[in-house]
Amino acid sequence: MKQASEMFRQGTSGDHVIELQVAEGDLVVSLIRGRGVHDGEILGISATNREIETEGIAIHRVRDGKIVEYWAVVDQARFLQQVGVLPEPPA
Repeated sequence: MKQASEMFRQGTSGDHVIELQVAEGDLVVSLIRGRGVHDGEILGISATNREIETEGIAIHRVRDGKIVEYWAVVDQARFLQQVGVLPEPPA
């Protein structure tokens, strides 16, 4: 999670916002949205100066106040479309 946040921070002048967070038992689920301008390298892609917005879901298992397991899914295809690496989906 820290690596993904740092990569986004270095590659954009933007931010992350937790749009939704739910805890149930020992699990915490977060819907995270990243927004910004692609003004630095991300995933080996040079800056395009395009506006980008992407979402991800992170699931943490917490035990004794510590994260013991972690899963995440990020919409990388959406990011790649926004910076012009992948074609936009048909309307």
